[in-house]
Amino acid sequence: MAEDDRDAAVREKDKAAASVSTLESQLEGIDSNLAQIYIELDSLKSQIPTAQAALDEAHSRFDAATREHEVALGQLESAQAEKDSLTREIKKAEDQQTQASQAIASLARQMYKDGSPSAIAVALTAEGTASIDDRAAAANAMSRSQSQALSAALGVEATHRSQVSRQEAITKRISSLEQTAKKAADDAEAAKNEAAKQVESLTTLKAQAEAKQKEWDSKKDTAKKQLDEAQAELKEKLAALEKIDAENRRKNYVTRASSTGWRYPLTSVVITSPFGWRIHPVLGYGMLHEGTDMAAACGTPIYPVAEGEVVAATSGIGKGNYVHVNHGLVRGSSIITEYMHLQRIYVSPGQHVTPETVLGEVGTTGYSTGCHLHLSVIQNGTYVDPMNFF
Repeated sequence: MAEDDRDAAVREKDKAAASVSTLESQLEGIDSNLAQIYIELDSLKSQIPTAQAALDEAHSRFDAATREHEVALGQLESAQAEKDSLTREIKKAEDQQTQASQAIASLARQMYKDGSPSAIAVALTAEGTASIDDRAAAANAMSRSQSQALSAALGVEATHRSQVSRQEAITKRISSLEQTAKKAADDAEAAKNEAAKQVESLTTLKAQAEAKQKEWDSKKDTAKKQLDEAQAELKEKLAALEKIDAENRRKNYVTRASSTGWRYPLTSVVITSPFGWRIHPVLGYGMLHEGTDMAAACGTPIYPVAEGEVVAATSGIGKGNYVHVNHGLVRGSSIITEYMHLQRIYVSPGQHVTPETVLGEVGTTGYSTGCHLHLSVIQNGTYVDPMNFF
């Protein structure tokens, strides 16, 4: 059971981590501090239903344990009443047994004292028929009286044994019911304490979520402003890149990238957010994620995907430190690659680079929510999916 609980906890942790990772990639375009506020708000909101469910479960356990306790108490009360009644019956039977024993003893003493003969002896020693009949009748009556007294005594003794046996069984049942009632009471108390704990947890979560919501609301306009700035910067840079594309086509600039294929910019690639459209959590409408995010530790070397010429190595508000590499015409299209959020830049404009050249290091500069590389491909002035080139 403990192992199952641990596995469930691990799954919940992994699920939460994946949710945070997805949200981080969706929040690209605002600075990490604002993004963190939103992530914390989202996390708090997601915990409230879980806490509410835990509270409901605790209440259910308390109700069930309380009902079980009440049933056990009722059974215990009934068993105790039965035991009390049986105790009185046993006392009565014991009194009857004592009386019967005393009667038999008294009869035996009297017979011994009187030297009472048996019925046959009386008949044999009688003088005359009438005398025999009378004495025989008296002897038979005496014999019946003895038998009845003995039978009554034996009956009382049998009843007493049965009652004692029932009393022992009920005593054991009462002991078992007492244990059941105690366990039910303990379970109810534990469930009650758990419910109180969950109420406190839920209340705290709601208060934290409310406070975080107010904090986010006060900064939401700033986040939108940052997104607008990032979009404006994107359009500005894209206009500059379109000029380079036009120059590539005019000069028919071709590099070996068109024939040798591309390499990944990182030695180990883990994609955390692909190219494409998604609903931005802040703005609430569709936005294009213009590249592919690849997870890596800050400081990880970044390489160009193919041979080319550095046309920009600078920094921007949203992009942070970034590098543009012009690959000329690739399969008839002008191609420029973009590497964003760098921690350090090791190249400069006009420098010729190959896939072995280190452009810089992975970082989290600009509007970034964590260490990663954002790789974009601009084909004939339009952002396209980088993964189509690998």
